[in-house]
Amino acid sequence: MDMDVSTERDLLLREVKYRVSYRGTLELDMVCRSLLPHLDGMSDEELQELADLLRQGENDLMAWLVEGAAPPERWALVVGLVRHLFKKKSEIRN
Repeated sequence: MDMDVSTERDLLLREVKYRVSYRGTLELDMVCRSLLPHLDGMSDEELQELADLLRQGENDLMAWLVEGAAPPERWALVVGLVRHLFKKKSEIRN
């Protein structure tokens, strides 16, 4: 049973890593890639929420994550987390 849980998490982690690494625009790439250092420390539930968000269309992700548009209530928490982690990474670089 533990093997199945581990395998499911590994698959989910691989999916999220792929989705944050290959987006449609440079701006969205930068925001999404800022998540990479944090993925291993996320809970299964957080990873699932992030995976679900990253399955949304590029235009929606661009609006919510890059342009600062208000996301639907369903995505508000995870969009806030992504914005926070990107801002934190940007502050460290400056």
